[in-house]
Amino acid sequence: MTPDAQDEQELLRWRISPRAFLWRSLTLMALTMLVCAPILPYFNVVTWVLASAMTALFYMWIFEDFQIWYSNRKTVWRLTNRALYIKEPDAFDPLTLALTDISAIGKLSLWSINLRLPNRQSITLPLVPDLRRTKARIAAARAAVL
Repeated sequence: MTPDAQDEQELLRWRISPRAFLWRSLTLMALTMLVCAPILPYFNVVTWVLASAMTALFYMWIFEDFQIWYSNRKTVWRLTNRALYIKEPDAFDPLTLALTDISAIGKLSLWSINLRLPNRQSITLPLVPDLRRTKARIAAARAAVL
């Protein structure tokens, strides 16, 4: 064990949030219902709701929202005072992202956290539980390292 590893402390650990997935799905359905509102005079309310729900489910299938959930359902993210570790169930070692390698933390996402790297790439942490607190903890840990 290196001296740096002895000083490393876990700050936060999380898995994908079923609640965030549910809110994202309900929001998508509500927005689809809003977009489909002009057809409401031509159909009854039940048909309108079913069409909106089916359109939202189709959208989620096309843009792989279900795949995002399925692929990350067993992944564990672990934030320490030095790095962010992403442990996928099939991987032997976790992916390690040093906090010093994060150049910016995205501000606009409602369910996920986007981390910008110095080489202009980004990493998305999908469907994070307690998004504001998690984003604040990552920012504070990054600021402490820098």
